Amino acid sequence: MVSEALLTTLYTVTLALLYPVIIGLLVLLVYSFAETGAFFSEYTSRNRNLKKLRIGCGEAKEFLAGGEIEKASETVMSSGSSYLLSKFINDLSEFIGRGNFKTEAEKLLQEYEITVWERTEKERILIRVGPMLGLMGTLIPMGPALMNLASGNISEMATNMIVVFSTTVLGLLIGGINYVMATIKKRWYSHDLSDMEYVVEVLGGDDYVKKKEV
Repeated sequence: MVSEALLTTLYTVTLALLYPVIIGLLVLLVYSFAETGAFFSEYTSRNRNLKKLRIGCGEAKEFLAGGEIEKASETVMSSGSSYLLSKFINDLSEFIGRGNFKTEAEKLLQEYEITVWERTEKERILIRVGPMLGLMGTLIPMGPALMNLASGNISEMATNMIVVFSTTVLGLLIGGINYVMATIKKRWYSHDLSDMEYVVEVLGGDDYVKKKEV
């Protein structure tokens, strides 16, 4: 009797999770499509120009040597080729020419590494959560489907199987979309961090910046 009650409770709780799982998948799918739009918007705004960055940093270094800190700041700020890099240079320009430049620049680099990690955090979460919800949506209806098969109710079993296949596809689609975006963003931000480190090395010396991965 106790085991039957436990099994009934387990079955009831499991079935109760089906609709939240389906709703969660639909919400994550809509969110993934919205993030895809933001992804393409960022793609069109990126225009990495390493040559321009090198020239700008070289000119800024010359201005610094001549004591023209304001010109150096303006020159390096005009060399940014992406929103993240431009923002970094803008923040870094506050410390150009100061005695504590190295310390502040290294701290700023660390902060931007955290920012980069945060900017790909949602995709990395959905890469896992999407297929997990898809698997839950696959397994939950299998119980009723098997019961309907045993009782000969083919129509209800077919309905359950539609849910099984649909949730599997949605979960994989969510994971796939976010995997592609996360992979490409990782490459983007790796370039950005490399450029940030280059700017700091040129303006403040190259003996203290350690290369780090995204």
